[in-house]
Parts: sequence; C-alpha cells; structure tokens
Amino acid sequence: MTYNYKEERLVDTSRTEYVKKNILYGYISTVISSVFSIITRTIFVYVLGAEYLGVSGLFSNVLGVLSFTELGIGSAIVFSLYKPIAENDNEKIKSLISLYKRAYRLIAIVVTMIGLIIIPFLDYLVNTDIPMSEIRVYYIIFLFNTVSSYFVTYKTSYVSALQKEYIVTNTTTIGTIVTNVIQIIFLVAGGNYLSYLLIAAIIGLLQKILTVMYLNKKFPILTENDVKPLDTETKNIIWKNVKALIIHKIGDVSVNQTDNIIISAFVNTTAVGLLSNYTTLNTLVSMFTNRFFSSFTASFGNMLAKESVEKQKKIFDIYDLLGFWIYGFVLIAFVTLSQPFVQLWLGKKLLLDNVTMILYFVSLYLAGMTFIPYNFKVAAGRFNEDKWVAFCQAVVNLVVSIIAIKLIGLPGVFVGTIISRMIVVIVRPYIVYKYVLRQSVLYYYIRLTIRTIIAFGICFVMWQIKRAILVNVTIVSFVIICFLTALIPNLLFILIFARTDAFKGIIEKIRK
Repeated sequence: MTYNYKEERLVDTSRTEYVKKNILYGYISTVISSVFSIITRTIFVYVLGAEYLGVSGLFSNVLGVLSFTELGIGSAIVFSLYKPIAENDNEKIKSLISLYKRAYRLIAIVVTMIGLIIIPFLDYLVNTDIPMSEIRVYYIIFLFNTVSSYFVTYKTSYVSALQKEYIVTNTTTIGTIVTNVIQIIFLVAGGNYLSYLLIAAIIGLLQKILTVMYLNKKFPILTENDVKPLDTETKNIIWKNVKALIIHKIGDVSVNQTDNIIISAFVNTTAVGLLSNYTTLNTLVSMFTNRFFSSFTASFGNMLAKESVEKQKKIFDIYDLLGFWIYGFVLIAFVTLSQPFVQLWLGKKLLLDNVTMILYFVSLYLAGMTFIPYNFKVAAGRFNEDKWVAFCQAVVNLVVSIIAIKLIGLPGVFVGTIISRMIVVIVRPYIVYKYVLRQSVLYYYIRLTIRTIIAFGICFVMWQIKRAILVNVTIVSFVIICFLTALIPNLLFILIFARTDAFKGIIEKIRK
C-alpha cells in the first residue's frame, strides 16, 4: 500500500519555523510541568520526607546507568534519518525505522534482565532505614517505567528527526498534568510512596500506548510492513557510529548517572534527598534550556547537509554565544538564588552547604557549555573521533569522586564531576572545529576562558549583593534579589557582547 507522505515533509516549512514551533510548545509544556512539579514535590516532602526523595533520586541514577545498554544506537540511527528525510527517500526511512524498532526491543529485554539481576545487590547501594522489602518493590516499579519507554522511543525519535517534536511534547504534557493531579490528591489524602509510584507507572503506560496509536495514525510510514533490507553501506556507517557511541555512553553514564549512587553508598540516602531539591531546580530550568537547544539539533543536521562551511561557522558562533548567555546566566541565578529559595520553600533543614551547592552548579555550567558543540557534532555524525575521551572521562569521574568524597565528604563527588567535565569542554569543541568547521580551535578556547571568567566574576558580585540584601530571608527580600539577578547580569552581558557579530546574529534570529 502506498501513502502520501506530504504531511511528513520538511519542504513546505522552513527549519526556523519548525524550531519556533518546537520551542513554543516546549515552553508551554515546561511551564505547566514546572508548576505541577513544584506543587507535587512540596507536598511530597511534607508528607513523605527527604528519605523517600533520596530513594527516588538513587533509583533514577541506577536506571540511568542501565541506559548504557542503549549503546548509542538511537543517536546513530536518528543521525542516519536526517539525509533520507531531507531527500524524501521513504524506502530508506522505513528500513531505518525497522532496524531501530528491532534494536530497541532487544535493548528492553537486556535492561530487564540486568535490572532484575541488580535486585539482590540493592543492600549495598541503599543506605536508609526504609525496609529492604519495600525498597525492592519501589525499584521494580522504576525498572518497569524505564523498560516500557523503549517500545515507544523509535517512533518518537522519528518524529523528532522530522523536526516535529512538538507533537510528542503535547502528549507528554497531558500525561504529566494527569499524573501530578492524581498524585497530589493521593498524597493529601494520606497516600504512601507505593501509591505515588503506581500512579505514575499506570498513567505513564497509558500515555505511551495512546502516543503510539496517535503517531501510527498520523505517520503511516511507522506501521508499514513492506520494508526492504537496509543497504550494506548504511549498516556499516551505523555500526561504526555505534561502536564509537558505546564509549561515549560509558562517559555520559559515569558522569551524569553515578553521583547519587556514590553519595548514597558513601554518605547516606537522605543526602541524596537533600541534593534532589537542587537537582529539581536544575531539572525545571533544564527543561527550558535543553528543550530550547535540542530544538535546533535536527535543523543543524539539515543545515550541515546543505550549507557552506562559512555559513556553518557563522551559525555556530551565534548559538555558541547564545549558549554561554543562557548557561552563564543560569549559573549566576542558581548560585545567587537557590539557597534562599530552598529555605523559603522547604525550610533550613533541607539546605545543602554553600560549597556543595556552588560546586554542583559549576559542574552544570560546564555541562551546558558543551551543549552547542555536542549538538553540532551529533548533527554532523562525528561520533568516532573523540570516543577515547568518554572512557577517560568515566575513569576520572569515578576515581576522583570516590577519593574526594572520602576526603572532604559530600562536596567531593562534584570535584570529580567538574574535573571530568573539563576534559569534554576541551575536546568536544576541538572535534567540531577540526572535522566540521575545519578551522583552528584556539580562538574558541580563548573566547570560552574569557566568557567563563566574566560569568564567575558576575557570580561573585551577585553573591556580595545577596549577602547585603538577604540579612533575613523573607519573601520581599527574595523578590528584590530576584529582580536584581535578572537585571544586572543581563545588562552586563549586553554591554560586553553588543558589538559582536554573534550578538547581532542573535538579534536577527529573534526578529525573524
């Protein structure tokens, strides 16, 4: 049977229009999710306490480690979709989707098996007074949520490659609203942690089923059975990229998914709960920032396939400044505002010490500064050149974090994270400049160093202003420091960068 795939083309709508649509719906979703997340978490803390927060944070990291079994297959296949989508090569698209589907079914089986094998060893990871019999039940629910998502991923990734991520965003938003509302009702009514998790699992499963049904109807290519075998050349390219991405996956997992595990094992699970209040703030903001920059990835892939190197460099510089502006401001805002916010929100007893807080947010800033180079690298399909870096990053993070946490306590885990992320901050732009933009990376390093010094300097200034204003933390004084934090750093950024070509490019993009 032959379908008209006009609905799926990128021809009638420009890359910029798709990006704008993805960002608009993404922000609407993020605002809604943020409001409900804050309300739900507030009630959660007062009803169930920080210990259960720690359990949630720990298991999220444990299952994040299991995501290693994905091996980077998703990124490799999605990259392979950009060109056939741009060329309207339906046969190749169907072949890639079929491969993606088979791969993720196998991954789901492997994750399930490894996840079940871990159960007897949870005693070594969980440092809490909650009965281990309950802990195992909670873990199984987390495992179910993770495994079930693999049966949907290949469909949603195809939609993202089409630059129509807003479709999936809308279904996710509806699921989030329904889940949080019911969870809030159960918590207020005296519900326990088990009911809280079951609500999310059941509604999440229904959301996945409905999403699949909707996507199958809107994009018939997802359900076609008349699929030709993938050509050998494409298979070899995918396999080459997957082999490189395996190492990248090790690095990503070791840095992004092990902190809570190390903290739980070497400090306690309650400390994970305290940190989770700050990771919640980061998650809420990251939903804005990551969604914003992720919206460009498919467009970068399309642009790299069509535009000149000069145009690519111009676009990179524009988004690189935009990335610094956003992540630099986020660093300043977090360092200035997170402590008084958590104090007003949950009370002094759930605060982290200042050193741990600052190190945590510095590590996030470094991660943010690699986002644009990473998007360019992925869009260009450059997975193989820096695969060794991920292995070094993994070793450095684990070794330094464990040694440092034994020596100085909780802040030590982020010392390891910062040092390991510095490796990526140096190497990832080098790959982009050498293999994609074909220019020297030296100017980029100088520019990044100067920008980072500027961000840290403004952080110091805002910290002193905060100390002067927040002698007593009240809602009024907090609102004042929020206003100053929004105003002063951005005014300084404008004064510093207003005459640069990249800033002018940002203004031009906004006007479009």
